[in-house]
Amino acid sequence: MIVSDIMSSPAITVTADTHISEVARLMRAHQISGLPVLGADGRLVGIVTDHDLILRNAPVREPRYFALLSGYIPLNLAEHRHYLEQLRHTLAVTAGEMVASDSLTVTPATPLSEVMALMLDPRITLLPVVVADEVVGVVTRTDLVRLIEKLESAVDATAE
Repeated sequence: MIVSDIMSSPAITVTADTHISEVARLMRAHQISGLPVLGADGRLVGIVTDHDLILRNAPVREPRYFALLSGYIPLNLAEHRHYLEQLRHTLAVTAGEMVASDSLTVTPATPLSEVMALMLDPRITLLPVVVADEVVGVVTRTDLVRLIEKLESAVDATAE
């Protein structure tokens, strides 16, 4: 099976200048965990997820620093990176300011085995499906669960 067999299309998208409150409203209204974000040219900029919204509103935890002369050196580089990422989310007002530019994408012909391997990462809840730089749909964890349900039902029916 391939992505086009299970993807949700058309994708619900937002533009880079969509306000965060509208992003949250769309996610809740459509009961989805993320949205592809498109630039002014209609090309994918990245995705914004429910995790991004939660991170934006979570208390910011400042990393520990070591004072040296008149500067500060972070004691833990991972803590420092997380802090910077959280600050970026906290200060974001639009979807475009919140997205990471390294979003993974798939094509309609991508095998589902590749999608499942990517979604083993708990941070990946949806993958935009792209053809010629245009978002034609998304494949989500829910799409995969729907397929698994169908396959399991077929197995149960043949076992009876």
